[in-house]
Amino acid sequence: MRELLPGTLILIPFLAIPLFWKGHAGNQNLRKVLWVREYRDNYRVAVLEGWKYVRLKGEAEPGDYVNNKGRVVERPFFSLDRFRYHLYKRIEESVDYPVSALVGATTLGFRYELPASVKGYFALSGIYHFLAISGLHVGIVVGALALLFKLLKFKKPLTAASVVILPLMPLTGLPPSAFRSYLFMFLLALGLETYRKITPLYLLGVVMLFTVLTGKFNLSAALSFSAVGGILLAVEGEGGKLIKSIKVSFAPMFFTLPIVLNVFGTFNPLSWLTTLLAGFIFTPFLIGAFLMQITLEKVPFINGITEFLGYQFILSSHYLFNFTKWSLTHYEAPLWLAGTTLLISLFLALFTKPVYSFIPPILLSVFALIHPTVVSEVRLELPGWKLNSFYFISTEGQKYRNSTLEASYVFPATRKLLFRNKLIDNRLKFIKENKKLLPRKKHKNY
Repeated sequence: MRELLPGTLILIPFLAIPLFWKGHAGNQNLRKVLWVREYRDNYRVAVLEGWKYVRLKGEAEPGDYVNNKGRVVERPFFSLDRFRYHLYKRIEESVDYPVSALVGATTLGFRYELPASVKGYFALSGIYHFLAISGLHVGIVVGALALLFKLLKFKKPLTAASVVILPLMPLTGLPPSAFRSYLFMFLLALGLETYRKITPLYLLGVVMLFTVLTGKFNLSAALSFSAVGGILLAVEGEGGKLIKSIKVSFAPMFFTLPIVLNVFGTFNPLSWLTTLLAGFIFTPFLIGAFLMQITLEKVPFINGITEFLGYQFILSSHYLFNFTKWSLTHYEAPLWLAGTTLLISLFLALFTKPVYSFIPPILLSVFALIHPTVVSEVRLELPGWKLNSFYFISTEGQKYRNSTLEASYVFPATRKLLFRNKLIDNRLKFIKENKKLLPRKKHKNY
């Protein structure tokens, strides 16, 4: 604190400037367009700030401001959101859907076009973090560039890769997760290659303090810092490379577990294994997607390889889900239990051996496995949009066992993801009850 406090006091006035700049925030009738979904017959829906939806009356693109009736009121001369939107459209022209949506999510930060089924398979197989731009993505791209620069005999390849990647960061939309990951990576590169004595946990603390002061500390930040902090604690302490590698593979799951159980309730105890297995496909896919972007989709070979790897990556989420679905657990941890677990882990990490900080989340996971939150043998009628939504499938939907869930419609993927229950599509139910109204069979192939 003695080292960080002087710099913090200097930064506070600059960080306070956004508080006095309201822009359009004071006008509740204007909202910024984040995404535009296109349907048949020129039916277009805008996703607005605050996850509001409005049907567009006229042409609009991300970055524009529309009123409550869906009409464009203001269009900035230049908008980064609009520029990124057109980049995504180029991806759609180069690779098939849903791989195009996967490339857009992992490079440009757009997840609006990912189907709920794809996100459901990723979440329940324990690899959903691959879809959000985070330290993993930044580390892979920076690491690949650093390896290239090292082969080219650069003096400081890691620092050079961090500098080269900086102009491309705005293309991600600069979500807080990408920004703090890049900041941590850049500070780490400077520390390692200027031969200074550094402590990664200290650098993580600097980035965390900056995140808190800028008001960007949210659920995503809590999960990211917990995962990275757990990895850094796993690397420290005694033990050979094999032991540390095993601890590193378990650390993200255990150190984010209290937050996951409190907010979402559902977790896959084998996510550490699925992450390792999926990483073998994701790493070359992300590098291919990055190369595809910087070559402006002009190299068919790169586009083809990326599309193939993307398809295999999506397919792997199906295999990993089917392989580990028996272990899926839903436990709705109360806030006091999740908070106590985190505080005890932090205390053990600060004042004892780092390995002891694993004990509280391990005990919590054992308790969740023994006493899961289960609702069994009930009959529930839900709107189709809710039953088939990504949120219901990956969270509260997993607490139902041997139950009957009715909805106005049911997607095939939903049946597989909610495999512990019987799902009834009311459309088929209506046909069965009114089969006398259907035309009689005229021939055997009718």
